[in-house]
Amino acid sequence: EKTDIQRASKVRSTKGLIVHAFGRLSAAFLNYAFNP
Repeated sequence: EKTDIQRASKVRSTKGLIVHAFGRLSAAFLNYAFNP
């Protein structure tokens, strides 16, 4: 039971990390696109 919770939280944190990195990347790309 405990391992399932730990695994779920790890998956969630990994997903959040990817989303955060993608958000930062897209924000930087948009900033570069609108400010040549």
